[in-house]
Amino acid sequence: MGLIGGFLAGLIGIGGGVMYVLVLPYLLNSMGFPSSDIVQLTIANSIFGTMFAALSGNVALWKRGEFYTKEVLSIGFFGTLVSLAILYFFVNTPAYQKTEFNIVVICLMVLIVWRTLRQAKIERVEGEDKKAGVLGFSFIGSAAGAVAALSGLGGGTIIIPVLNTGFKMTMQKAKSISLGVIFITSFSLTLMNVFAVTSFDSAKYYSGYIVWPLALILSLGVVIASPFGVSVARRLSGKTISYIFVAFVMVVIIDKLIQLI
Repeated sequence: MGLIGGFLAGLIGIGGGVMYVLVLPYLLNSMGFPSSDIVQLTIANSIFGTMFAALSGNVALWKRGEFYTKEVLSIGFFGTLVSLAILYFFVNTPAYQKTEFNIVVICLMVLIVWRTLRQAKIERVEGEDKKAGVLGFSFIGSAAGAVAALSGLGGGTIIIPVLNTGFKMTMQKAKSISLGVIFITSFSLTLMNVFAVTSFDSAKYYSGYIVWPLALILSLGVVIASPFGVSVARRLSGKTISYIFVAFVMVVIIDKLIQLI
């Protein structure tokens, strides 16, 4: 799961969360965690793996001179504020359970599929970028932060389509900015999850909602595979990356619909 998620993170720029939110609920159930905390555990450990996926991808992008510091820091600032607030006041509470989680993920994924397919025929070129400004950065960051906290997907599902279609950036540049923002928000969320007070008994192998054996093995695979995803992405067109993105999003939608039914 870590290898596949890491490769997807580098290729698509979504942090690997699509793979994690699919598989983690089943793994956590098999490990004996209470069903009432599966959503919180899924989001926390997905974000942990996403953090390492984004970090590994960012290192590869930095070495190639494809890291956009200004955009990443600006969007990441707003993303961090919103994601931490939503995590603390809503997600890590009894009010957020499996049904709500699945509905949020399905609605989000359907919206992203529609926007991505609608714009897939438009190939952006460098030099077309629109200036986002503080207002634009705050909107993108806030939306991405909310998505990260509510779904564990990292926020790339918002950042990439908005930058690519709304601000006319190439898919490659939007993906690079997405990975940078995902690391900032994921790191902040992970710190909060490590020190979170849970409803189940404490044990040596987890801290808060972070299950260390699961999270660390996941992250090892991520670190190994993410640079390969970045390398492959450089050889593909924006249109091809969009279609790959949609394919994995559809898998998430089908899985969550089955769970709801």
